[in-house]
Amino acid sequence: MRKILPFLVIGILVLAGLGAGALQIDNEKLELKKIESITPAKEERDFTHTVLAEFGTTSSCPHCPPVSGYLYDIQGSGEYDFYFITLNADKETLANARYWEIPGASGSVPQVFFDGGYSTLIGNQGSKTPYISKIVQAGARTVPDIDLNVAVDWLGDAEIEVTVGVTNNEGSSYSGHLHAYITEIVSRWYDNSGNKYHYSMIGYAFNQNINVGAGNTWSDTVIWDGDSHPPYGNIQEDNIMVIVSIFNPSNKYLDETAAATPGGGGTNNPPETPDIDGTTNGNAGTKYTYTFNSVDPDGDDVYYYIKWDDGHTEVWDGPHASGTNVNIDHTYTKEGTFTIEAKAKDIYGEESAWGTLTVTMPRTKSISNTFLVNILKQISQVFPIFNKILNL
Repeated sequence: MRKILPFLVIGILVLAGLGAGALQIDNEKLELKKIESITPAKEERDFTHTVLAEFGTTSSCPHCPPVSGYLYDIQGSGEYDFYFITLNADKETLANARYWEIPGASGSVPQVFFDGGYSTLIGNQGSKTPYISKIVQAGARTVPDIDLNVAVDWLGDAEIEVTVGVTNNEGSSYSGHLHAYITEIVSRWYDNSGNKYHYSMIGYAFNQNINVGAGNTWSDTVIWDGDSHPPYGNIQEDNIMVIVSIFNPSNKYLDETAAATPGGGGTNNPPETPDIDGTTNGNAGTKYTYTFNSVDPDGDDVYYYIKWDDGHTEVWDGPHASGTNVNIDHTYTKEGTFTIEAKAKDIYGEESAWGTLTVTMPRTKSISNTFLVNILKQISQVFPIFNKILNL
């Protein structure tokens, strides 16, 4: 019997080790499958041009606020080469006229036109996904090889100077219709939920046909005066973006887009790097609350972009008051060490540096260890000498 016992103990230890090893391999396979399922296709980011969405809406539309939020979040994420313009059809005459000249205008809101009517979405689609799909689809279109540049200078007293350049890289002449939309980054108009719109069109700096010879550049400069376009004499330098687009005069579809904000003397400051607080050692499968706090020097509301390092993100959660704690729950479903990253953005688009917090969801072999200890305790009851050897 004494000769058998050592082999029995060794056998138990070997089996327990194999069981733990098999469990670890299964976990690693599971982690690999999860990573493969959440990694976006790289080619979806390779756009032929910068996509434009024009969002037709009214302040009384009950289905429009979510769509406004989807577009703002998508543009703010920085993941797509994309801008959008809000056409407040019940507030601005030029915006209403633009809505009706886009191919496919239905008279219904919300309606989002991608690349000048190349495709549209009518109604609230329920999530960002359909809008992202349309953006990616439009970004794969074949368009002429042209470069579009814009510069904006603030002259004071609601005056801005807009300079646009179009370079034709084709072997033949290029003709297009140029729009330079003056937009308010944070709109003066509210949606049906009481939130302000973003990138609302308030006028044109350019609205004309142009022709550019092969290998040549067309450029021009205009001064747009808010005082001459009531009620826009109170526009603010740090709340203006000029979005310039050029369209094919034949099918009306977009060829290229560019954007700029007034430079020189802006007073808007980015938010401070967010502080991140919460559990740094926990258990996989358990929900934990993490707190994010960023102070904006100008007192502006802030949004948070959070990467959990497990394939999940929070895309511009907000807006939240500057300097207030924002609590967000998250559950890590697998063991490991993760680095939470977060940055803040104010309502004017200025972004902070990334803040980080490293958290660990330690691996555990408690099931295997408990099983082994129970077996050894049973053996020690039959053979008391094991109490001294194993200190049980």
